[in-house]
Amino acid sequence: MKKFKYRMEPLLKMKEHQEKEKQKLLAAIQKKRMRQESEISEIQNKQNDVVEHKKNKTDNSFTVAEMLVCSRYLYKLKKDQLVNTELLKAIGKDEEEKRKQLLHAAQERKKYEKLKEKQQAKFYDEVKSLDEKESDETALNIFRLNKKRS
Repeated sequence: MKKFKYRMEPLLKMKEHQEKEKQKLLAAIQKKRMRQESEISEIQNKQNDVVEHKKNKTDNSFTVAEMLVCSRYLYKLKKDQLVNTELLKAIGKDEEEKRKQLLHAAQERKKYEKLKEKQQAKFYDEVKSLDEKESDETALNIFRLNKKRS
């Protein structure tokens, strides 16, 4: 019995490889997004610490220079947070695009896998049909041989 050979196997392998590459790209962009979210969270923590420090200083005596330093640092943190938030939005759009590309690659791969399954089923049906014809012919030959002997 001959073995099933899918003619488009190299194409299917290429589609699988492309899908894996898209998965890696999506994972990398998700990691980047998580780092960015972490950075924004750190900035917020720093802002909270500075505000708390500023409140503690207002209860005690402090200089105008200290107050200016705190205010400028808060302004810088706010500016950094705004920049990082915009960067996070851009990363989010990029992540969504990578997700769409991955979905498209998965659909392409599944299309070729379905075709392979259909061709494989057709092949095995043909093999089964040939086996049945062969066994019918063998049974007929045995019947004829037994009829000749009788």
